[in-house]
Amino acid sequence: MRLGTRRSGSNTGRLRAAILELWEQHKSVGALPTSSRFLYYELVAQGPEGALQKMPQRKDKRQDQHVTVALTKLREHGEIPWEDIVDESRSLSNYGGTLLGVNSWIVRALNQYRIDPWSGNVPMIITESLSLAGALRPIAVEYRTRIVGIKGQCGGFLHTDLAPALRPGQPVLYLGDLNFSGGHIEGNTRTVLESKVGWLDWERVALTKKQVEEYKLPVTSKYDARDKKEHDSVETEALRQEIIVNIVRDRLDALLPEPLINVLERESSIRKQAQQAHS
Repeated sequence: MRLGTRRSGSNTGRLRAAILELWEQHKSVGALPTSSRFLYYELVAQGPEGALQKMPQRKDKRQDQHVTVALTKLREHGEIPWEDIVDESRSLSNYGGTLLGVNSWIVRALNQYRIDPWSGNVPMIITESLSLAGALRPIAVEYRTRIVGIKGQCGGFLHTDLAPALRPGQPVLYLGDLNFSGGHIEGNTRTVLESKVGWLDWERVALTKKQVEEYKLPVTSKYDARDKKEHDSVETEALRQEIIVNIVRDRLDALLPEPLINVLERESSIRKQAQQAHS
C-alpha cells in the first residue's frame, strides 16, 4: 500500500497523504522543485483541522520535523521524486576533466552558451533563507540572473563573496521574512554591501505588509533574545511558492531591456551556426 494514503487512519498516515496532495498541487502548477519549508507552511495554513496540527506536540521535536520525517519516507518509497525537493544547505563540487577531444568538447560546451539579456546590468536576487533560494533557482536560470541565499545574519561572506559580485546601481531583488529579526538581517545586508559597493537599486519584493494583508497570511508571535520581547512574525515561505515565483517573474519581466523570447531566439541561432562550424 502506498504511504501517501489516508486509509491507514493514523496521524502519520494522514500527514503523509496531505504532503503527497500538496506535492501533486505543486506539480500541477509547475511549482517544482519545492522545499520542505514551503510544504510545512502550506500544512500550517490548513489550520487546526489539518493533518499537521493532529501530530503529537513534543518539546524536543519541532512541528516542521514531523514534515521532514514524513517527506523523507515518501521519497524513500518513490512516491515523491528526490529531485523535486531542494536542499540548499549542501552542495557538490566537481573539478574533474574531460575525455572528449577538443572539437567534441567545444560542440558540447556550445549548449551552455548564453546571451546576457540585461546588457551587463544583471539583477541580483538575495533571499534570507537557503530553501527559498533553491526554490527560485529555476527562474534565476531562465532569466539569467544571479541568486544567493544568505542564511540569516552573516559578515564575512558579504565582504568576500557577495560584494565583489556587485557594482554600483545594480538591481537587487530581496526576499526575506517580515519580522523583527528579518528587518535587521535585511538592514545589515544592505548596509554592508552598499558600504563596499556604493548605492544599489534595492527592492524588497517579498515579504511585504501589503502581501500579508492581500493573501491573509497567518501572523505568529516570535520571541527575540536581543530585546527579550515577542514580535509579530510572518516567514516568506508562508506565501505559496507559485505566488512568489510569479511575483519575481513579473518583476524581472518589467526590468528586462527587451522580451526574453527575443534573446532566446537570437541565442539559438548563434549556437546553431557555431555548432555547424565545429562539426
